[in-house]
Amino acid sequence: MAPRPWTRLAERSTRDFQIFKTHTFDAVDPRTGTSWVRTTIEAPDWVNVVATTREGLIVLVRQFRFGVWANTLELPGGMVDPGEDPATAVARELEEETGFRPGRLERLGVSHPNPALFGNRIHAFAAHDCVDLGHRDLDDSEDIDVELVTRDQLKALVLDGSITHSLVLAALLFEAWR
Repeated sequence: MAPRPWTRLAERSTRDFQIFKTHTFDAVDPRTGTSWVRTTIEAPDWVNVVATTREGLIVLVRQFRFGVWANTLELPGGMVDPGEDPATAVARELEEETGFRPGRLERLGVSHPNPALFGNRIHAFAAHDCVDLGHRDLDDSEDIDVELVTRDQLKALVLDGSITHSLVLAALLFEAWR
């Protein structure tokens, strides 16, 4: 039998950080009736993409991430704008970050990034026959290098710990199991 759902009581506070909001509230444990303070993070849905060029190379991005205070190697991706379809968002993010336009998109799957704290989802896609347009449209705060790798190199980068972003690894798993 599955655990019973908790009851959400009064919200204590909400803080808006532009790209996400935090909600702190009281919640009642259904087993004991005890009230606990909990905090969740409200964020828009996200997208990422396993993008392959016509030559069979995988498009990766390297960028600085403040959480780990280091550059990370990742799949292209980003946030879904309000009212935007995830497929539109992933094509937009791919082109903005890398300059590549997909010939064809394929939905790979949807997962919850961290259901302990976040209520949003990440939509993983494959982009086939990507063409380099020769220009990018980075946000003012983005500093991204594009790297093209073979499938064998991609596998080695995962196995040697060069790619550690769990949302990237989830998309690669969806792609491998399709």
